[in-house]
Amino acid sequence: VAPAPVLPAEWLVPALRPLVAGDAHAPPSSGEALLRAARAEPLADGIVAFDLFEPRFCELLLAEVDAYEATPLPRRRPNTMNRGGLIVNEIGLEPLMDLLLRRLIAPLAAHLYSAEPFAASLDHHHSFVVAYRHRGDECGLDMHHDASEATLNVCLGRDFTGAGLTLCGLRGGEPPSRGGGDGRERTLRHVHAHTRGHAILHLGRQRHGADDIVTGERYNLILWNKSSHHRLSKDFLAKYRSRPPAAPGGEAASGGEEAAPPDLACLSYTHDDDYENYKPYPPGKKPKPRGPGGG
Repeated sequence: VAPAPVLPAEWLVPALRPLVAGDAHAPPSSGEALLRAARAEPLADGIVAFDLFEPRFCELLLAEVDAYEATPLPRRRPNTMNRGGLIVNEIGLEPLMDLLLRRLIAPLAAHLYSAEPFAASLDHHHSFVVAYRHRGDECGLDMHHDASEATLNVCLGRDFTGAGLTLCGLRGGEPPSRGGGDGRERTLRHVHAHTRGHAILHLGRQRHGADDIVTGERYNLILWNKSSHHRLSKDFLAKYRSRPPAAPGGEAASGGEEAAPPDLACLSYTHDDDYENYKPYPPGKKPKPRGPGGG
């Protein structure tokens, strides 16, 4: 009896089945072919969205998460930002995520981010499910960057309203294709509305945040895709040590000034020293303590 496939074709939308499902060891399709087959929608430079999973896959994955969370088995937080959720690599789903990286995400990144030093070297991932619930302790998430080179974010459901994804500029500056120069990290790029089975791909250093959910609960599958080679480079360290500069007249956080005041939707009460220059802190939030050097 042949072993069951890691990713049954019927879990994917029909357009992607011949390119992504099947032999896990077969050479992947090109990023250009994947974008064309998926009819991916460019939301902004370097940000694309497309239908990926059928509703049945979303239901099965949520049932798996529910079943695990009903047990006393140990679990770790998905990351330092989300308290709710589950690391799917730790409940037997790592081979499935490996396949998605190799046959979908890596070729897309090589095509979309060809100017990035990691473009052809994504080789591992941290994959997890996060949950946002109305009236829960996590209704949304402040502006942040991911601990990844490229992030795939797929909505699994369930019923909800609100809870969009706001995307801003890039940490470490923008490439020439986006206008170049510093100070664009806090410029609004796009507000994405989640729907079940729909995926969005963006750079890990893209500033973004989860808007507050209004009703219901929303679950998302997140794959933080990484390059071992890139993470040892000086370029990686330089970009992730940088901080957004302040607007003219404000305190420059990284040795420069923004060309214009930041878009309010892109401010972070967790990371921006000049947050209160533009609006008051949200209830229950306060400036984080500074170190001896004022940084």
